[in-house]
Amino acid sequence: MKKIRFSLIGALAICCILTYSPAFPEETSSEGMSAKEIVRKARDKQFPKNSVSDLTMVLRNKRGNERVRKLETKRKDYGNGEAKSVAYFLSPADVKGTAFLVWEHADQANDVFIYLPALKKIRRIASEQKRQSFMGSDFSYADMENEDVDDADHRILSEEALDGRPCWVIESIPKPGSDSEYGKLTSWVDKAEFIPYKVEFEDKKGNPFKVMRVIRTGPVGEEILPLHFSMENVQKNHKTEISLDRIELDQEISDKEFTHRAIQR
Repeated sequence: MKKIRFSLIGALAICCILTYSPAFPEETSSEGMSAKEIVRKARDKQFPKNSVSDLTMVLRNKRGNERVRKLETKRKDYGNGEAKSVAYFLSPADVKGTAFLVWEHADQANDVFIYLPALKKIRRIASEQKRQSFMGSDFSYADMENEDVDDADHRILSEEALDGRPCWVIESIPKPGSDSEYGKLTSWVDKAEFIPYKVEFEDKKGNPFKVMRVIRTGPVGEEILPLHFSMENVQKNHKTEISLDRIELDQEISDKEFTHRAIQR
């Protein structure tokens, strides 16, 4: 199955869609960039290379009740579409020790694993399970993966301002064979920093499903990155917010950090 997602942490999220649509003609923005080039740059903002970060995840239901979780994440980029990432839940006690491991591949489906300390077992997340909620949040397992931009067709719908920021508005449609949970996504990508400040997701029936918003950005080294963002499930009236408490780029990370043995420790 083809993989496709437009996602964040991290980040931020992610890409997918449902039915077949013919490829969009290759068009360019007023700045001479294609939609695919813009989306690729936006993905780099969502999945910074060779990074270590501490995150706070807040889950908020329709009654306003909150659950707070702390995580540590590491990501290493090997080039040519290959990367590995891991996330450890540090608190609260009921999820402490849970680990999420992703091996990203350029020419095949990603390998995704979760370690459950209560069972002392590593479970592989199958393709059909990737649509499920990631640890009770409004992100799916697939949203947490960085997928290949070439797995979707992208086109520029318009160029307009969002909260005063000049943006490209880009529509993404998957190629045949996608196992995505979404029907379409529309992204507002900032022209200055290539940050997707807003992404609207539709379900397979074309109904509004989720909305991702970047709440705050800031400098990290020489980069401007999303530091606080949310994913809202508008059908369930449930929201997840993720804030980066610490992030360090260009880190030397051992390959041993991304093994089954490591996540069981």
